[in-house]
Amino acid sequence: MSASSLFEHFSSIDDPRQQSKVQHSLSDILFLTISAVIAGCQGWEEIEDFAHDKLPWLRKFITLANGVPRHDMIARVISRIDMT
Repeated sequence: MSASSLFEHFSSIDDPRQQSKVQHSLSDILFLTISAVIAGCQGWEEIEDFAHDKLPWLRKFITLANGVPRHDMIARVISRIDMT
């Protein structure tokens, strides 16, 4: 699966946040989380650490325009996604 195909799938996921308060795009958070979990990360803090460690690689695929999201933000966004 190509990165563009993966991002097409992300576009079908509704972002539960108020758009006026969004600092990190949903696709950035999803790509970061999936990449970190595939790499073996097992918690929100590890996902944030992964992002800091792999920032140059991540920016080949996502912008992270406002930097790396904090672990609590990642957890909050992921937990609010409607999985049904």
